[in-house]
Amino acid sequence: MIDLLRPINKHIIYPLYYWKNGDKRLKRLSELEQSQYLSEEDLNQLRLERLQRIVAYAFENTVYYREIMLERGIKPVDIKQLSDIEKLPVLTKSTIQDRMEDMISSQYPREELIKDSSGGSTGEPTVYFKNIERHNLRRADQIRHDRWTGWDIGKRKALIWGAQRDLKAVQSFRENILSTYVERQWELDAFEMSDSEMSEFTHLLENLQPSMILGYANALTLYAKFLTKNKPDHNINLDGIVSSAETLTEEKRQIVEQAFKCKVLNRYGSREVGLIASECKQQSGLHINAENILLEVVDTTETAVSQGNGDILITDFWNFGMPLIRYKLGDVGKVTNSKCVCGRTLPLLGSVEGRSGDFFVSDKGDKIHGEYFTHLFYELPEVKQFQMIQESLDLITLNIVESNPIQSKDYLDKIIEKTKNMLGQNIQITPNFVKEIKPTATGKLLFTISKVNK
Repeated sequence: MIDLLRPINKHIIYPLYYWKNGDKRLKRLSELEQSQYLSEEDLNQLRLERLQRIVAYAFENTVYYREIMLERGIKPVDIKQLSDIEKLPVLTKSTIQDRMEDMISSQYPREELIKDSSGGSTGEPTVYFKNIERHNLRRADQIRHDRWTGWDIGKRKALIWGAQRDLKAVQSFRENILSTYVERQWELDAFEMSDSEMSEFTHLLENLQPSMILGYANALTLYAKFLTKNKPDHNINLDGIVSSAETLTEEKRQIVEQAFKCKVLNRYGSREVGLIASECKQQSGLHINAENILLEVVDTTETAVSQGNGDILITDFWNFGMPLIRYKLGDVGKVTNSKCVCGRTLPLLGSVEGRSGDFFVSDKGDKIHGEYFTHLFYELPEVKQFQMIQESLDLITLNIVESNPIQSKDYLDKIIEKTKNMLGQNIQITPNFVKEIKPTATGKLLFTISKVNK
């Protein structure tokens, strides 16, 4: 089926709309398409200049950064190489809440800033501000990385997403026109993932024939299983899929790739700083959005690790409204020193091991990744959906939606046994048999949640 609107959108509608609105995303996109192939030396020089600029700006224009730098005897001129950022303290979510007013730039009236908040699935949402220019230019980052799937401006795109604030385009006629005819983007609500709704997804996608789908890892996996079981001969032909917002395991990737017969590219981002890193089709690691952020993987002493896992810190080069420097997102990343054969010089992040809260803590203090418990439920026909919550070191709440009401609970005994073997024999596991497990307020299907060691 020939898409007659595609070339008109790409060359006329899309660029004209954003030019008229003073949006510079396409200019930035052109820069990003070139800078991803810079020599490593030139790319690092660019990154250093941008790091020095945001640190100097924060020192001159915010109460918080001036205070902490003076306390440590640091001046902006002391940032002479990328690793010098370690001279500054780590910024935590609690610090943002305590010192938010002192972190906002004196150069921006409040009405020129966008107020937002990150997801609150592991506690209270983190409120922050960003300048409008930064907010608009983040779209260029996404376009560059979306193109790696085979999608391009003018092609259709589908989202399996759940945050109502992200899907608000359907709430007004103007925004609906923008979404459909300018962005060419269709939203499938991850709040509704029943069999009947997924049948409607399939009908829409077969008619729409988007180039790519962007979705939550768990929502994509659930939908892929539905297709494999109910419509294995579907006619959805994609260039690629992007999985974001949740941990994409290799097992989940294989399920989705087999169902859709295309590659699934892993993406890592956050609401606070936007796109952080994405895979290309080589799938050899996640290319860091290095021209726009500085990503660190650090140990408990807040210094860079050379191998293995560590906490991820992000410095945003472009949020002048409320600078975020060495911001601890609460995620765990794996370092890699490999290079991608795609030719891009953007450094790689090995993987994102998941939210820190996804790691359960044993009675001995050992951390066990939530995926261990997810595997306990694989290949169990009795269980339709589950959610395991570590309330404390002594208590696990286990929510289960059974496929059919059944008498035998033998499968549950095995799960409890293996959970106690990993976390401790004295832990109390309370099963709740429920009709439905709802997503979080942003539509994420969280299978494992730990409230310990936040």
